[in-house]
Amino acid sequence: MNTFYKNEITLEQANPVTQSIVEKLGYPYQIFSTAASYQEVMNAYECAVQQGQQEGFTPVLVPSDDVLEEYLGILEDDGYKLEEVLKTELKSGEELLKEYFESYTEDMDDMEEFAGEFEDRPAVIDSFSAFQDFSSEKVIETILFKVPTAKPWELVAYVPFGGWNDCPGVADMMAICKYWFEKYGAVPVTITHDVMEMRLPAPVAKQDALQAAREHFAFTPDRVYQCTETGTLAEVAASIAVSKIWYFWWD
Repeated sequence: MNTFYKNEITLEQANPVTQSIVEKLGYPYQIFSTAASYQEVMNAYECAVQQGQQEGFTPVLVPSDDVLEEYLGILEDDGYKLEEVLKTELKSGEELLKEYFESYTEDMDDMEEFAGEFEDRPAVIDSFSAFQDFSSEKVIETILFKVPTAKPWELVAYVPFGGWNDCPGVADMMAICKYWFEKYGAVPVTITHDVMEMRLPAPVAKQDALQAAREHFAFTPDRVYQCTETGTLAEVAASIAVSKIWYFWWD
């Protein structure tokens, strides 16, 4: 039985974009209004995690996102079939990331400079930003979906995005998420049209953080180019070594 939260709203009370996303995806859901606090949304998510472990589903937070809503419509028109995608024989996520890394760095003049050094205090990522408005820090109207899979890496197929510019397509995204789940216990928590945030049981060990940073760069080069002060893998590695949350953004 679901707990009803103070700022949870019905589908009829939600905005048209939220209504369309819910109708297109069709999974059990709860919706939180802009009056909700970050903690209220996260409390609901944590309850859903516990419930999902018993009932075989995996929760994910999806903010009301008009670009994602439009993209889901395009996929629908293009004949996207979840059942067929889930039957795809996945490539090795580890090998895919190696291939991406090599393709992004093959023309790089100074790999040592790109790896860099970082001696400042690392940025600790300790909260999820995808369902918060950057200017006001208020919660965006947000859907908590209870996705009918016990395999967290399949969330990116059930809530599909990507396949444009440097953002991997769904099958590659699944393969990479599966690899990270098996290696680090990483689970997607938020999905928008251009952001995915994952949570780990514990930060990556310091001695392994640089390799993880290479993989983050391979997954989305903007994690280094636009989300750091120094433009180095070392800065990303320093953050990875102290953070249980991974942030990915594709421009």
